[in-house]
Amino acid sequence: MSNRWKYPEKVQQMKFKEEHQSQVFHHLQSSTPQQKRTIGRLWMAAAVVVLLLGGLLFTPAMEHVVAKIPYISQFIEQEEDRMERMETFFSEATQTVEKEGYQIGNMQVSRDDKEVIVELIEMEDGKQKVQTIVEEHLEKNGFHDYEVSVQPFEERVQQSDVTEEEMEQYYKNTKELEEKLTTRLKEENFELMFPVQVQMNPTRGVYINVIVPKTETRLSLLEEIMLEEGHEYNKEPELDIRQVEKKAREQEIRWEETGAIHDIAQAMMESEQYPVTGFASSFHPYPLQIKIKTSLDRSDGSSKEIAEEIREEIDLFIQTGEKTASIREDEYEVYVLSKDKKNIQ
Repeated sequence: MSNRWKYPEKVQQMKFKEEHQSQVFHHLQSSTPQQKRTIGRLWMAAAVVVLLLGGLLFTPAMEHVVAKIPYISQFIEQEEDRMERMETFFSEATQTVEKEGYQIGNMQVSRDDKEVIVELIEMEDGKQKVQTIVEEHLEKNGFHDYEVSVQPFEERVQQSDVTEEEMEQYYKNTKELEEKLTTRLKEENFELMFPVQVQMNPTRGVYINVIVPKTETRLSLLEEIMLEEGHEYNKEPELDIRQVEKKAREQEIRWEETGAIHDIAQAMMESEQYPVTGFASSFHPYPLQIKIKTSLDRSDGSSKEIAEEIREEIDLFIQTGEKTASIREDEYEVYVLSKDKKNIQ
């Protein structure tokens, strides 16, 4: 899911130690791993009425899920509230520190470690004062028991054998080739499942990736066009032509627009009630596969019940979430894996 928060310019330069979504391209190579991290009574009543009117039969486990606040939806609301409060903290703390005559070069927040690191430009004797200011703003915005440390700002210099001018030229050539290829392929009526991807660097040379539907048969012409355009930048460009199911890509786009995969992954990974250790998803081949990795032991009698509850939580979120209307009719499969990586059924 794309970042839904628009931070002030200075705040945008500061870094959170949190993970974001994987690149779409990786869906074609493997499943996409991601690392660990209320609904009102009237709303729930309406959801239950709709389900009952649909004539659905509920197992006792499903009745338990419907009767409670959907965990994933609740998590999303809490996360949105937390991000709003964090945005407010960053903005207010920065303004207060600057009013006191200090300049923040960098500020990092670690949610897992409950730690804030503030780096001051020309720190001099302001360490204790800045620490107090930051602590007060953390408490004010509901972030308790965070440890704050103030350090001198250090400029991060990336070591590279490539000059800044060379990097700029690589970037310019990359965009130029992507535009040329896209134009030519559209002129030849090729349907692109993903945007044309070009990578250029002194190690790899020129890499070109084009992804078309499985129904496309003019692969020789496609290769010829890619070579013609690529030769202008490298004598032997590396070509990567792939084909995917059109309906799989269309499903992927729908789910990306809702942010559902990101929401499910984050809610599951940060859950304290479910023993989730990992998350993966893949749209290719069709249909979407969602894999929830757990520490559950298949020999344990309660594992099947917990696995079923996880599946029901995901189903309930998709069927009742505020932004999931466009994917409710989609086909998808949820696998809850035990600690030995077997699906719990």
